[in-house]
Amino acid sequence: MLNISLQNLIEIYAWTVAGIIMIFITVIAKFYQKKFGIKTFYYFYVFPILVLFTAAFHLFSYDSYLSESIELIGSIGSFLASFFLYRLMVGVK
Repeated sequence: MLNISLQNLIEIYAWTVAGIIMIFITVIAKFYQKKFGIKTFYYFYVFPILVLFTAAFHLFSYDSYLSESIELIGSIGSFLASFFLYRLMVGVK
C-alpha cells in the first residue's frame, strides 16, 4: 500500500511540474508576442495547462483508463503548443 501511495505522489508531482512548465511556456509566448509583434495565440496555451492540472488531481480516483486518457490529451496538447511556439520563434514556415 505504501508503494502505491508513493507512486501516486510521484505522478502527481510530475504532472504538476509539467503544468508549471506549460505556464512558463505561456508566459514566454506572451512576451514574444508583445516584444516582436508575432501572433503566438498564447491564450490557447491555457487548455493544456488545465488538462495537465486535471490529470494531476484526477490521480486520486481508481479509474486508470480515464486518468491515462486525460494525461495523454494533456501531454499531446502541451507538445503541440510548444512545437508551434518553437516553429514561430525560429522562423520555420
